[in-house]
Amino acid sequence: MKLAKEIITNKDSKVGVLKLVAEGPMTLTLPLIKEMDSILKEFTLDQDVRGGIVSGPEGDFCVGLDPDAILNADENGIAEIMGGIFNMFSSLLSFPKPLVAEVGGNAIGGGAIIAYCCDYRFMLDGKGRIGFAEPLVGLPLTKSLILRMRQTMLPTAVTEAALEGALYKPAEAVQNGLLTELGANLDELRKKSLSRINSVSRVPASATLETKKALNGEAIAAAKAAPKELGDLFKTQPKMIYNLLEAMKANKERRRPALTHETNYV
Repeated sequence: MKLAKEIITNKDSKVGVLKLVAEGPMTLTLPLIKEMDSILKEFTLDQDVRGGIVSGPEGDFCVGLDPDAILNADENGIAEIMGGIFNMFSSLLSFPKPLVAEVGGNAIGGGAIIAYCCDYRFMLDGKGRIGFAEPLVGLPLTKSLILRMRQTMLPTAVTEAALEGALYKPAEAVQNGLLTELGANLDELRKKSLSRINSVSRVPASATLETKKALNGEAIAAAKAAPKELGDLFKTQPKMIYNLLEAMKANKERRRPALTHETNYV
């Protein structure tokens, strides 16, 4: 995967589009996460840009962390990569203008995080799945991620999504609040995105900025504390690293991971 950017005209204003481009596996690396932050900051500082879109191709939107990046890192490197995920989370939630996700297909783990950090989330009505696969690779969903889930999803769905790593069909994700609406094709998703941005753009930018701070401030603050929290968990629950590495190896080898249930209950 690589990133690209585009500025398009929406009526009398501009919209910044951050594109997830299909080039190799649609997975996240630390350099990509940093580049995403840089593009979002560029859109933020451009006074003519009134909103942002994160768009992905039909097929895979983003299917989480790159297995090779994890497998080639030591424990400190893994912690840095995981910290990057929380920086990405903060960067998306901190974007002060309306932000829309156009999900063309599978949005798993980090891909689901990208989508649900956006204010509006549109997905193709097809075979794609969306959900938080972190539990399936032995990682917990930390407070910041849970706070955002509680903002977007129905209360009855949060426990299932968080504990089971459930992956949802698009229609199911609309029902539980993870998605806003579905579209038949990418052009329809774009029309929905521009319509929402145009609607929010009628509100003065200063009001939108302060409202988004109020909506997302608690989750952003929790995300800033999350890297240390996860680093501490890696020490008290060392089998997390074992399970993560085993899951990534299994992913590359296209087999079911053999995860351990050994844990520290103290």
